Parts: sequence; structure tokens; C-alpha cells
Amino acid sequence: MPVSCYSQRILNPFRGVMNIISTGGADAVTIDGVNWSLYIHDKFDCPTNDPEEFFQIDMPDIRFGEWNRKSGLKRSPLIASYHYNEIQAIGHVLLEAVQNYADLCPFPFADKYELWLLDKNSHEPLALLDSACNEHDIHSPHNLIWEAGLRCKQEFLKEHPLADRHNISAGELLNQFINQRAGKNPSAQWFYRDRFENGKGLIGININPRLHGRELSSRLFPKMLVQDQWQDETKDLLVDSFINWLSPYLLVLDFLRDRQREMLEIAARNHALLVDRMYPLYPKVINQQVMNAARVEAMMRRSVEKNST
Repeated sequence: MPVSCYSQRILNPFRGVMNIISTGGADAVTIDGVNWSLYIHDKFDCPTNDPEEFFQIDMPDIRFGEWNRKSGLKRSPLIASYHYNEIQAIGHVLLEAVQNYADLCPFPFADKYELWLLDKNSHEPLALLDSACNEHDIHSPHNLIWEAGLRCKQEFLKEHPLADRHNISAGELLNQFINQRAGKNPSAQWFYRDRFENGKGLIGININPRLHGRELSSRLFPKMLVQDQWQDETKDLLVDSFINWLSPYLLVLDFLRDRQREMLEIAARNHALLVDRMYPLYPKVINQQVMNAARVEAMMRRSVEKNST
């Protein structure tokens, strides 16, 4: 059975990447490069009263188990049924694939279809809302609101003076800046990104039909998944701070230039625990000394926490 290995970004809010090993009828997924969840999501032939007739049913995802290299497979309880043996067979094929391919993680990104929130004036990409690996997975969401995420609203720049003045968190202020730039009636468009990262415009929501089929240079798509050019010093500083805060997650991206990656590595040094958790998913490291320092700090902090309990 053919095995495919690929990754897809976790978006809106952006929180890293899912790496996936697929055998067609089943997937194994990891968000940390170490622990894998195994799911079966196939169609099964079900017998009718006539022993020579069958019909197909779509089964919801069945959790087959959890696996990592150190502990092996921890099985999830399965309800016995007439297709129990088939589930077992599919699960064991997937398990073999995980055992063979897990150490090759991280895998190349397959989500080449991207849904971008558009700037209300220029109609250029403003912030990434969603992505898909296949064209048939493209959809038209009703909600075109970019989200920084709950953790950002709780933790990002708690002492930011502008946020205090507006009586909201810095994360909520960032949400306002991004979504105000999209306008009161926001628009979004799907793009297919080719191997040079250029984008071809596909369907959109609330867009001028003339934008269908347009081709945009890769330079018009924000590398950090959100526009960082604002022509306003306050907003520029807030977005730059957000990118630095998000750096441990952004380092999973495989299209960053070396200089961009190194700048993110230096910023991520201030988030040692997150760097250590995300490290197995980084496709490349430029400044190994900085990464090593962060991981050593994380190990020491966990040791101190363990000894204090």
C-alpha cells in the first residue's frame, strides 16, 4: 500500500504544523514530531440481509491508538463489530508505516492552496486564514476574521502601554489592527502557490470577479503569514513584536530565507520551553548555538520545576 508523508499548517490562529503519515484509509498525525495519533477513516462494505449484497458506509474517524518511539503503541479501545478485523488490519498497516517513516519528520508542506484575507484598498494578501492540500478541499468560510488566538490575548505584551490605554490586551489590539485593514465587509481569496511561491488567484469571497486568475509575485505574500508593513510606527512595532513572540512556531516554515530564519531563532531564544517542544519540527537550523542554549535552558527549568514539587 502506498504511503504519503506531508505536513500542513495549523491556522487561524497559526500554531505550528501537523505532520501526517497517510496510508490512504488511515492517517497518523503529530504536532510535536514525537507523539503520533493513529486514526482510521475508511469506508467499509456492510452486508445486507442478502449475503451477496453489500453497501458502503462512511465511518467517522476511529482512534486506533497513540505511538511514540520510546513507548510503542498504546491501543485505544475499539467496539467489536462485524468490521473489527478490517479495522485491525488497516491499523497495523498504518502502524508499520509510522514505525518506518516517523524519523523522517518533518515532512514537506503539501498545503499549497492558501486562503488570504485581503487588504481593503490594495486587494493584496493581508493575513493567512486557511490552507488546503487539495483543490477539492477549498471552501468558502462565512467568518473572514483573522485571529491572533486566545494565548496571544492572554500572554502577548501584557504591559503594552497602548493596550492599557485602550483597556484591551495587546493581542486584541492586534486583532483590531489586522481586521480593520481588511474593512467592514472583508474579502478573501484562495491562491495556488507554485514551487517558486508565486500565487495564482482562484475563487474568493466578496471579491471583484476580475481578480479571478490573477497572478501575484511571491514577494506580495507575507512570509510571516501576516502583513508587517504598516506605514505607522506604532502598528509596525506591535506586529514586529507579535512575530517575535510567535517565532518558535514560525520556525517550522520551510520557505524562510536563512537570514529570516536566524532572526527568528534569536527571537525564539526568549521562549526556551516552546523552542524545545517545537525543535523536532524545524526543517533547518542556522544558529545552532542559540538553539542549543534555549534547549539547555528548557531542560534546566523543567528540572528545577520537578525538584520543587
